[in-house]
Amino acid sequence: MKRCFFCISLLTFFFATVSAQPSPSQSSKSSETEAVLKIDTREVLLPVTVRDRSGQFVPNLKASNFSIYEDNAQQPITSFSLKQLPVHVVLLIDTSSSVTREIEDFKQAAMNFAARLDPNDQLSLIKFDDKVELVMDWSMNRNALKRALNRLTTGMFTNFNDALWLAARDQLNRITGRKAIIVLTDGIDSGRGHKTQAQALRALIEAETPVYVVSKTEIQRSTEQRELESYGNPVSAPNRIRVDGLQMSLAALEQSEQWLLKLTEETGGRLFLPKGFAELSDVYQQVADELRSQYVIFYTPQNGNRDGGYRTVRVKANCKDCRATSRLGYYAR
Repeated sequence: MKRCFFCISLLTFFFATVSAQPSPSQSSKSSETEAVLKIDTREVLLPVTVRDRSGQFVPNLKASNFSIYEDNAQQPITSFSLKQLPVHVVLLIDTSSSVTREIEDFKQAAMNFAARLDPNDQLSLIKFDDKVELVMDWSMNRNALKRALNRLTTGMFTNFNDALWLAARDQLNRITGRKAIIVLTDGIDSGRGHKTQAQALRALIEAETPVYVVSKTEIQRSTEQRELESYGNPVSAPNRIRVDGLQMSLAALEQSEQWLLKLTEETGGRLFLPKGFAELSDVYQQVADELRSQYVIFYTPQNGNRDGGYRTVRVKANCKDCRATSRLGYYAR
């Protein structure tokens, strides 16, 4: 069944790529989109977020406020945009058994997020549990997204790594311009898929896609920690199996957060750890605000070799008490 899905996903990718190409009428509606689609293939695009010490976005910076370093060598900035360039966003939703009770919260949060994006931003929806399924291909139609969300059903296992890999390769690898993945998950892969964490991360870096993760690990940790403490110390023999299970689960959550932090930092995204599902809408608001507030910087690498090697990238914002974040590198293909 899984092998069959991979075959289907390749066909889906072909048609999704064709449908994602803008028509002449679409191109004429947005000069910003056209500019992005016509960039020199040698250029590197960096979405950059700048915050001050209090965490607020820093507006109105110019190209002269930024320094770009590739493999520690400063690079000349070839283009700099203060305009809001459209973005392709994959909504990647965990529908495994661990989120069955919260699926309606996830759906509502996703709709609230879509409502806060620019109308020209395109969305696609992918669910993952026992299998990975493209529920909705690229669309600017928010009503179509609502219908797609209402079709979501839950499964048993969590093929998280496969979902990341397929989103990067099938949906985003050939999209030109700004793009992002927004994930709702606890990040714990069931180990029943085809891809490893390393393979998933590589695919995302090659697709030059930042990943924003809204993780339920903190919510789950609080619940399990309270239950664990309720058994007291020493633990009676009848409760030992349950206590051992809770301790293993807490350890898995810790490992998951470390992986999610690495995933978001290396791709230039961000990890959110809400303490309750009531915070989901606020978290999605923060992601939408960040996508709308990013600077878009292009540079042509002085090292012109397209040897497939990994190049580290560092962005510095030359302003007082502020910090710039972007992806940490790319593969020169």
